[in-house]
Amino acid sequence: MIGWLAGILLLISSAFANPVGGAVGKLVCEAGPQTSMKIVLKSIATLYNVFPIKIGGITVMKWSDLEDLDLTGKVPVCVCMTPLPRVGIKISLWEPIAIMEPVKIPWCTPLLPIPGGLVGKVPFNALALGADSHKANAGNAQTELRSLQVHYYRYLPWAILELFMDFVCLETRNPFDMAYMTEIDPLWQSDLLASILGPEAILVANPIAQFACVVDAVTSQFGFSLDPLWWCFGSWGSAYPMSENINLDAPQAAAGLVARMLFKLHRELVLWGSFGKAGLCGRYPMPIMMKSQYGIFPIYPVAYPKRFPIGRSSFVLWGFGKEVPILNKHNQDWMIYRKRDCCAF
Repeated sequence: MIGWLAGILLLISSAFANPVGGAVGKLVCEAGPQTSMKIVLKSIATLYNVFPIKIGGITVMKWSDLEDLDLTGKVPVCVCMTPLPRVGIKISLWEPIAIMEPVKIPWCTPLLPIPGGLVGKVPFNALALGADSHKANAGNAQTELRSLQVHYYRYLPWAILELFMDFVCLETRNPFDMAYMTEIDPLWQSDLLASILGPEAILVANPIAQFACVVDAVTSQFGFSLDPLWWCFGSWGSAYPMSENINLDAPQAAAGLVARMLFKLHRELVLWGSFGKAGLCGRYPMPIMMKSQYGIFPIYPVAYPKRFPIGRSSFVLWGFGKEVPILNKHNQDWMIYRKRDCCAF
């Protein structure tokens, strides 16, 4: 039954694809055990992004100038009523939870130790999907429109290393899982179908709402972007449509689609809220993602050493050399960190 359903979804997604001729044929999917090992080692080498760690509101461990925010208040103790009434101490940290791959070549999976990824191992020719394309705007000028597929892996390095297994504030189950591939999601291939998940986009499709994103772009350069402006991704465009198409340059296009995928997974209730006072006693539904909950950074093919907030411009160092056309390194992997506040007892 699952196989039939997957086959149907694959056919539907191919029907809504935007072919771009032989452009993808020139690209190479660099995937295999060596690439996979590079990504895993880099994810482990950058685990210092978990800092700062606060206990009872006091910073006990920090690392360089990693950014942080505190929405739990100044009282060091907390009270939870589930599963049993208990009093505990507030603990906060940044938890690594996932790796995302924005790729030009559909089914190219650098994180998986499979030579060539899944390219050619699927039931139909998907090479027309995912490549850069160009569309004319209203003035008939050519506007660059990037279209990428995104893979979401549940990835818990602490659990893989079998460290802190008894720490209540960290997830330890199912340390690795390929949780989502947009290639089999027809809503990702079409701006029109994406509106099924985000009908509220019509509320912010006006000059006033879009002008507000200028403010969000400025704040994201110096700190976290503004959560009340949920439709703005700082310098990375908009959360809408929740599809593959984004009008940005190469490094920011990948970042924008990673953020858009996080937004989409929250809307689908795959990801939940984990910080602030509401998160002290456990994760909670967050259908409209709060951007400040996440810190992300690229780890392949060229790594950036520390996480940064959603929306920060690639001109602030992190975008340098992240796509290497000469070496055919167009596919990327990004590490996802989530702010975690919890009540430890």
